[in-house]
Amino acid sequence: MIDSLCDQAGGQNVTVACFYFDFASQKDQSSTSMLGALLRQLVAGLGEVPEEIAQAYEEQKNFIDGRRLQHPNIVKMLQTTSSKKGTFICIDALDECVPEHRVKLLNSLNQILQKSPGTRIFVTGRPHIQPEIERRLAGRVTSLPISSKRDDIIRYLHSRLEEDTTPDAMNSILKAEILKGIPEDVSEMYVETALWELPQACTDKYISRFLLASLNIDAVLQETTIYRRRQKLNAMANGLGLRDAYGAALGRIKRQSGERARLGMAALMWISHAERPLKVDELCHALAVEIGSPNLDTDNVPSIGTLLACCQGLFVVEKEASTVRLIHLTLQEYLRTQPDLFSATHSAIAETCLSYLNSQQVKTLSTSPSPNLLDTPFLQYSSVYWGVHAKKDLSDGAKLLALKLFDDYDHHISIKILFEEQEISWYRVGSDKPSLFCGLHCASFFGIVEIVASFVEMEGCDINQMGSFHETPLHWAAWYGHEGVVKTLLGQGDIGPDELDKEGQTPLHWAAQRGHEGVVKVLLGRDDVNPDKPDNYGKTPLHWAARGGHKGVVKVLLGRDDVNPDKPDNYGKTPLHLAAEEGHEGVVKALLGRDDVNPDKPDNNGKTPLHWAAEEGHEGVVKVLLGRGDVNPDKPDNNGKIPLHLAAWWGHEGVVKVLLGRGDVNPDKPDNYGKTPLH
Repeated sequence: MIDSLCDQAGGQNVTVACFYFDFASQKDQSSTSMLGALLRQLVAGLGEVPEEIAQAYEEQKNFIDGRRLQHPNIVKMLQTTSSKKGTFICIDALDECVPEHRVKLLNSLNQILQKSPGTRIFVTGRPHIQPEIERRLAGRVTSLPISSKRDDIIRYLHSRLEEDTTPDAMNSILKAEILKGIPEDVSEMYVETALWELPQACTDKYISRFLLASLNIDAVLQETTIYRRRQKLNAMANGLGLRDAYGAALGRIKRQSGERARLGMAALMWISHAERPLKVDELCHALAVEIGSPNLDTDNVPSIGTLLACCQGLFVVEKEASTVRLIHLTLQEYLRTQPDLFSATHSAIAETCLSYLNSQQVKTLSTSPSPNLLDTPFLQYSSVYWGVHAKKDLSDGAKLLALKLFDDYDHHISIKILFEEQEISWYRVGSDKPSLFCGLHCASFFGIVEIVASFVEMEGCDINQMGSFHETPLHWAAWYGHEGVVKTLLGQGDIGPDELDKEGQTPLHWAAQRGHEGVVKVLLGRDDVNPDKPDNYGKTPLHWAARGGHKGVVKVLLGRDDVNPDKPDNYGKTPLHLAAEEGHEGVVKALLGRDDVNPDKPDNNGKTPLHWAAEEGHEGVVKVLLGRGDVNPDKPDNNGKIPLHLAAWWGHEGVVKVLLGRGDVNPDKPDNYGKTPLH
């Protein structure tokens, strides 16, 4: 579809953008990241970056936290770019998008279509999401059901038979039996999904007939004589489904000679249990690591061609991204739910990663200037995910390798890579000075209780050691919500539970920002933790929880008598201002439930919570605030702007209509510069 559109678009005022949802990348593929990817493609197609988009990027730099473009801003930019040319947007496998992201995405696409009538959107997905698409894109949808038919499967089998690498093991009679038998078998086959524990994306009764046909012809053509091929074909006629086909394929892999069997199963283990899709070089180098070896031997790295042959077609290479993936998400689930397939998967992966990080080739890499990492392609994954796997299953071997890594950790390249990958840009790593991010910091960062416990038992361990940002290990455990580590650290008599980082924030601030309700409760159980302490910007933990929309944490803090729910920060903003600005309707309602919260308090610029909700286009919050008798919907800020000015300026049509429906809003009021909302 995309190639066809691109061919037809040549020489015309048309641009094409596309996105593919991958079941193995659900953690990273949010609605915001997907729309951002589309925006990059469309802007590239314009030849010149529109002034309003360049300006928006510049404005983001003015925010204190240096945040990236937010979701509403990206939608506005997509409306702008798609209105300049005929635009085709293709989205594949929408059913593999996380449901909450899918709702937000479809609503955003609807907004784009409203502002850009020249835009066309093509979406593929399984049937169960069709009602959701039709509901979110009401009146704009034409649907075409697609399913594999007998003729499709027969054409596919013909093409596979023409590519038979052992033609001596085939004759016309067997070929006819294949063309008759496999289509009949897969047409009568269905998978009982309840036995698979598959995600919602696989709830169709008749699932992946084409995939089953592919696996069946693979199994037949793997045999080397006419007799054995006929036996395999007859066996399939006895009701073997996808589950059996996968089992048969794995059996063939295990029956390979020597190293090929080990490589094949190891590759499948890595691909199915990695925390993100692996690059081709990452997979090859991971399989070359000898656990505990002090050196990396590049002569031991298998080629991707060898791995593909060893796995007999169960994974493929995505050429565009140079990543590897399994042939279908049902195979992913099958491999993850078979306890006897792989031995101690996560501890084995952790030991491999740690052996890589402990190798001489990696330990000698400098953090400043940044080295060329082409010779160590597995370094990025090892640095970022070794702790994730170790937390799931920490073997004695992995624990020893981790402690060995921490023996000389201050200048290790993996620290810099870890923070860059986690996009913690405020943490500076890479100068000639030590990072001050010690082993206890790292173990707390990943939440590995056993290693933290080993550290605190060591003589001379400084449990309150501060890193480059003046953060303690407790800060990191709180930031990532590692409740077990938090309890372990708080159990030490010399712990400082209320230490301040460079921005004056305590571990409670960090936990509240991220919405970790359990950690917040544990910290509040201490008498030496101040629940209402302002940071350098005047923000208390309640400010940060409200801004992040963490309703559970907000309720916990509001339950304390020693927390002021209406305290202004250095900019005059109360927690209600921040919740309204970010559109967190549930938090707004929770705060308004308090009698000691002023719903109409102006900040230092004279803006009330209603001003902020109107400016950001949060219609639900606007309605909640207008439901209060003590909120003035026509109050001017320091520039004379009423909420209607701000909603009109930013093009929030829904909010404008709500405000115009009020009898106490003057739609023609001028601001300090003489401009009315219609201006």
